[in-house]
Amino acid sequence: MQGNTERQFKLKQAACVCMLAAMIILLTGCGTGSVFDGSRVSDASGFRMEYSILNREESADLNLTEGDRLRVSLSHTEGSADVIVGMEGKTPIYRGNGQQNADFVLEIAETGSYHISVSGHQAKGNISFTRISGEIK
Repeated sequence: MQGNTERQFKLKQAACVCMLAAMIILLTGCGTGSVFDGSRVSDASGFRMEYSILNREESADLNLTEGDRLRVSLSHTEGSADVIVGMEGKTPIYRGNGQQNADFVLEIAETGSYHISVSGHQAKGNISFTRISGEIK
């Protein structure tokens, strides 16, 4: 009888070790880190983000008028970003893969709603898309 109890104790002990090992393996996948830590603003004047981590896609829609310009500024101290600017169903006016640092202006040739998409890859830094009105005042 004592041998049976000892055997049951060892089986329970082995089962606990197996369950603990399985939990450790399963929980290691949960610690992949943050996908976004920062701030983002999207309004009529543009789309701006500042982040200490960007590991996902962030996007905004911006109404632009023919003759407007869009100033694009990217500054990353770590990682990179893929950027797409364009109207739905049309060829993008800009596509940049693996962008780290850039500062340029896009000319807007057609009035409409422009979709701006930024996909970060372990990125740390900031990005801005600023509307420059084409209206003459």
